[in-house]
Formats: sequence, structure tokens, C-alpha cells
Amino acid sequence: MTRRVLLFDWGGTLMQTMPAYLGYGRGWESVAPVPGAAAMLGQLKATWELGLASNASESEEDEIRAALDTMGVGVLMDRIYTYRSVGRPKPWPDFWMHVLSDLGVQPSRVVMVGDDFMGDVWGAVNVGMSGIWLNRQSKDVREGERYGTIHEYSELPAMLAVLGFEGA
Repeated sequence: MTRRVLLFDWGGTLMQTMPAYLGYGRGWESVAPVPGAAAMLGQLKATWELGLASNASESEEDEIRAALDTMGVGVLMDRIYTYRSVGRPKPWPDFWMHVLSDLGVQPSRVVMVGDDFMGDVWGAVNVGMSGIWLNRQSKDVREGERYGTIHEYSELPAMLAVLGFEGA
């Protein structure tokens, strides 16, 4: 099977956005996961490589994995990319080019899922990846050649199929 990678934003996409940063490695254990996220990642892990692409600038990878472990998905993440580790934030092309180089796959084999259209989806699409906007805040929909919108995680497999990734 040809490799394909599904990347997720952290705050607001996998875990609810934290109200205040409490210091290195503290506070995330009390932050609730986004509804449906953990179950969907567990389902998709059978056919996708999974990763995190975040603008986290304070947290180290082990702290992020520990936070993700509170919802049972830290072990599912093959790769973690952050502003802190890459040196540039999303949506800068340098961030995405680092991710693609590290993954060693063509952009057409990577899908980014995030709650910030400009920061998560737009930047990824502009370097040739596909993107999915997780818009839990309104009924707004944005669609294009390589991107679409979902409002909850149960819609993710169907959107992946729309984007040309059968058997999601």
C-alpha cells in the first residue's frame, strides 16, 4: 500500500483549547478531548500514518505526547511537528516543507486536519497537500480542489473519500 499521512492540529482540533498556559507539561491533563477525536484516530490508524502539526512554541514532544495520552492517542502519533521543533510556525511554507522532507512523501499523499482554516488548511494546501477544516463553531463550509470542511469527526472518512483517499 502506498504511504499516506494524516496530520492533525492540537488545540481546538484534538483537544479543546486550553484557557491559559500553565507552564511546561502542566495543565493539559485537565483539558477535554474534542468529541469523537480519539475514536476516529483509533479507527484511522489501521490505514494511515498519523501525526501532529502544531504551532505549540513552549512544549517539548514528550510533554505533548503525555497530554495526548490523557485521551489515549499519544501512542498513535507517528510524528510530532511544532513551531518549537521546526523553527517556523504554520502556515509558513518553511514549516510545511520541513514536515514533507521529514516524512519523505509527496505532498499529494498528506492531509492536514485543523480548526484554523488559514493556519492549518490554507498553508498546507498551498504546498500541495490536502486540507480539512474542522469547523465546530458554525455551519460555514469552505471547499476547493484539495480541501473541504467537516463539522464533526464522524464526517472525516467521507471527506477523505471526497478528496480522493478511498478506504479511509
